[in-house]
Amino acid sequence: MSLSGWLACPQCATCMALGTAYRLGDQRIGYFQDGYTANSDQPELTRALWKFLADHARHPLRVLLPDTPGYDDLDQFREIGGDERGDVSFAEYLDGWPG
Repeated sequence: MSLSGWLACPQCATCMALGTAYRLGDQRIGYFQDGYTANSDQPELTRALWKFLADHARHPLRVLLPDTPGYDDLDQFREIGGDERGDVSFAEYLDGWPG
């Protein structure tokens, strides 16, 4: 079963896709990966993650999976890196950010 992970700020109704959650042998999540490329090998995604953390530094952030409370609310959130109406592309989100 594939689990899609999201980093979310419920306070701001903003989220970022983390990709598929891959479990270790003991069922802990070992890492997230979007497609065939490791997330750590995607500079734009990595920069957006750091900016997201800075933007929401004093907010209660959550990592949401399909079986966690709040996951079903994600369709009402603005997505960083998304391509739906109201979302913000990584390029737009990172424009002018010095980090």
